[in-house]
Amino acid sequence: MTIESKKPGLGLRDRKRLETRARLEDAAVTLVLRDGLEQTTVDAISELADVSPRTFFNYFESKDAAIIGLRHMELSAEELAAECGRVEEIGTIATVVHLLITVIGPPSTRVTMRADRLEILRRHPHLMSAQLAQFTRLTTEFTDAVQTILSRDRRFDTDVAVDRAASADLVLALCGGAVRVAVKEWAEATETRSGTNAPDSSTHELECRAIALATDLLERLR
Repeated sequence: MTIESKKPGLGLRDRKRLETRARLEDAAVTLVLRDGLEQTTVDAISELADVSPRTFFNYFESKDAAIIGLRHMELSAEELAAECGRVEEIGTIATVVHLLITVIGPPSTRVTMRADRLEILRRHPHLMSAQLAQFTRLTTEFTDAVQTILSRDRRFDTDVAVDRAASADLVLALCGGAVRVAVKEWAEATETRSGTNAPDSSTHELECRAIALATDLLERLR
């Protein structure tokens, strides 16, 4: 089975959610750099992103979260069950990569996003503590979700909770590293070409590349 055939794909609802979240993040960063942190409000971010303030809070807890990109897990029990259902069809690695990409989303098509956020953190270093706290919380949530996914793979069948947790940490580290490399490659390629990809196109490319990186490394280490 090729990597391309393993691609689960995103539905219309997921694509629209990613597009909305990307617009909110882009609007938040734009306003902070232009008007300053104090003048940037949820109402202003929502207006620039063409959504309601109520919709804003479906994606972010605060304006600071949108500015730095601190996202909710956005994965219900039903959605996690659907992810687990993919294990037998596409394999554990592809399922975990799909989970990561679905929750985190594609990189912003704003090629300066990373540099812009670093500049905001330089101006407002107090935002860094919130970023680190959110990262810790999200890592815990991901580890729990991966443990659930591994429970559907007979190779990880064990009654020892510590073994399941350790395996989940290792699988998450591998898949997360593959996603980071894929994002870095995507960002570098975007800077050298005119125009940008649509979020769903970026997601497709990233997911296929991340799966390939992780599975190829495992094959080499055998």
